[in-house]
Amino acid sequence: MEKAKMDGWVDLHSHVLPEMDDGCKNCEESGIVLAQSLEQGIQGIAATPHYYPIETVEQFLKRRQQSYESLLRYIKKNNLRTPRICLGAEVAYRTGISNEPSLKKLCYGSSEYLLFELPFQKWKPSVLQEIYVIRNTRGIIPVIAHVERYMKFQDRKTLSELFDMDIVIQMNAEYLLHGWLERRKAFRMIRNKKIQILSSDCHNIEKRPPNLESGIQQLQKAGLDD
Repeated sequence: MEKAKMDGWVDLHSHVLPEMDDGCKNCEESGIVLAQSLEQGIQGIAATPHYYPIETVEQFLKRRQQSYESLLRYIKKNNLRTPRICLGAEVAYRTGISNEPSLKKLCYGSSEYLLFELPFQKWKPSVLQEIYVIRNTRGIIPVIAHVERYMKFQDRKTLSELFDMDIVIQMNAEYLLHGWLERRKAFRMIRNKKIQILSSDCHNIEKRPPNLESGIQQLQKAGLDD
């Protein structure tokens, strides 16, 4: 297949930092994932390890910085070419998350955008209420991770409410690589401007490798890559 035209593309969801979560298990694997991303034309990548409330935000940030510095040393030692790396987090929703005082520290870099993972079950009304509060009172713009993975749990009204919120919705490239039915649903949401971000959510070099290029190729074939 012809290589996708991807100059300047950024992958805003990845688990490339070593030993942080269920993503890359060491610096060597991280280096391979980064190299594969660069080969696909990715110029920048956001490292968004999972954040769960089993630790404080400060403990998480310390772990993340140590992992990042370890990775940078490995990259320098091996003279690797990689995309630019921005630090962020994939924050697991929990009741009361809108009251977390250090929430903004988990945003992408110094931005106001924050990646959220919502529950993989039917949402209570309070879930979207808290996302609304975060958007409108905390100076934070929620980015909803891999929306396609929640849809089977939600009714049309709930999804409509989510899509109508003044937030950002992310889809995984993998959803464009399934069967024609999933791809048709994805294309419809993209055409209707329900989706703002396509990302890889890459975790490793085996089961969940970088695949944003393949997703972009599908969008280009459908004329949806603007």
